[in-house]
Amino acid sequence: MAQTQMKEKLGEGVQVQLHQILKNNSVVLDALSVSEEGSAIAPTIYLNDFYRKYQEGTSVPEIVDQMAALYRKSRVTEPFDTTFYADFAKVKPRLACRLINREKNRELLKLVPYRVFLDLAVVVYYYFEDDRLGTGTILVHGSHCRNWGITEEELFACARENTLHIQPEEFLSMRSVLEKFQGIREVKTEDGAETSLPMYVLTNKSNYFGAASLLFDSVLQDIAAKLEGDFWVLPSSIHECIIVPSEFTMSKEELQEMVREINRSEVAQEDFLSDEIYLYRREVHKLSM
Repeated sequence: MAQTQMKEKLGEGVQVQLHQILKNNSVVLDALSVSEEGSAIAPTIYLNDFYRKYQEGTSVPEIVDQMAALYRKSRVTEPFDTTFYADFAKVKPRLACRLINREKNRELLKLVPYRVFLDLAVVVYYYFEDDRLGTGTILVHGSHCRNWGITEEELFACARENTLHIQPEEFLSMRSVLEKFQGIREVKTEDGAETSLPMYVLTNKSNYFGAASLLFDSVLQDIAAKLEGDFWVLPSSIHECIIVPSEFTMSKEELQEMVREINRSEVAQEDFLSDEIYLYRREVHKLSM
């Protein structure tokens, strides 16, 4: 219904297609892609939020008006060259690593190159910034590597080299994070008391795919030097991790329950990284479960 009404709303020369998109952690979203004749860019409008609005009482004509307004805001009217993505020399400087949950992405990992890291998987994405399109990412598939004529080893070597240049790590106290992002509540214990545990956040400058900073021992060594010892890593989402000095008295089981509680109550399904926790041992330069 939404597909037909959107096509009628936008008029001739516009194609509207309904399809499903596989996102991180096997989340499947319904979406409309809208393409105009002569344009290589087809904005995607995800329908799940609009469906919730419909369930809450918003009429179909109102929803179609909102979707049409969103399309008009995001459409690209000037010619845009998409052929650059076929040229590895142009793509190479903007490739970077990200971390995802391995078990929850079994189907996706059949299609994309990856490397095992703890209970996670390292995948590669292309990061773009454009005045017209804004910022965004393209997940690198095996088919892309074949088209570029490169091996997986070359892909990952390039992405590892780029990651901290494209997305520099950021290590912050929990207090400064809470001050920066209003509305994030303190982690509390089961009895509702605020924890006095010294906590820090590891992310990157954009707060996007920041958990990938865990891949670099230089980053982990810097943190260990600042904390003067070993530390626990609580993977709170694909975008950031919570860091807790190991010398404090909460047990591994208590920390793991804290991670699971955060994942259940605070983290969107698509952003989930892991229910496990990791220990970084400074002397042996090792992160382990």
